Amino acid sequence: MNRLRRIAHPLFRLSGVTQVVLGLLFWTGRALDLTHVHMGVGLLFVITYLYMVSTARLGPRGLTLAVLLGVVLPVFGMLHTRLLVGPWHWTIQVLHLLLGIAAMAVVDRTARRLRGAAAPAPAASLAA
Repeated sequence: MNRLRRIAHPLFRLSGVTQVVLGLLFWTGRALDLTHVHMGVGLLFVITYLYMVSTARLGPRGLTLAVLLGVVLPVFGMLHTRLLVGPWHWTIQVLHLLLGIAAMAVVDRTARRLRGAAAPAPAASLAA
């Protein structure tokens, strides 16, 4: 992985964990005054996500799906308080959480693949 990716990946992970913790606090009715922090960290999350997937050597289909997820996640996050308001709103919250977890999984998978591609090939055995 290049130097910027080595910096962006831990930053992405930290912002992702922060988002999940803040989201769970909101879900339990605590720290509701920190929604702007959640949105700001979410912006960092999406920016680092889009950087990570854009440098990840995905095929055209994989890159399209990854970028689509990167666009849908913040739009859904900004709109989710207005979707399915009432007793079924928890389904929207779960969907928002799952989209965030999917984004974290995409980045971790591509980072793992890139680390594997950058690793030197094992030495060939001389024993026949």
